[in-house]
Amino acid sequence: MATADWKQTDGKVVKIESIYPRGRRQLIVTFSYEVDGKLYAGELYTFKSMHEGDSIDVKYDASNPELTEFKAKYRRTWRIWWFVMVIVAGAFLVVLWVTGAWH
Repeated sequence: MATADWKQTDGKVVKIESIYPRGRRQLIVTFSYEVDGKLYAGELYTFKSMHEGDSIDVKYDASNPELTEFKAKYRRTWRIWWFVMVIVAGAFLVVLWVTGAWH
């Protein structure tokens, strides 16, 4: 898989929603940014305080401007969690099989 050629542009926060996973406030930030005269929107999850109208730096893939670095990090994080969960579940099943509890 080819690596992305990341470019940077200015973005603007257009909407903020609060969620409370595990009792801690997290923000879902919707932002817009422009690349070659075309307007794009993205979303990021953060614990940092932000407000509508704030400016943010947006890194995007030059060959696919819809892919931001925020989205790429989010995808990577979930892939890692799925991998860890599969390993743990597999280990659990092996323990059940070895101990004879799974018959």
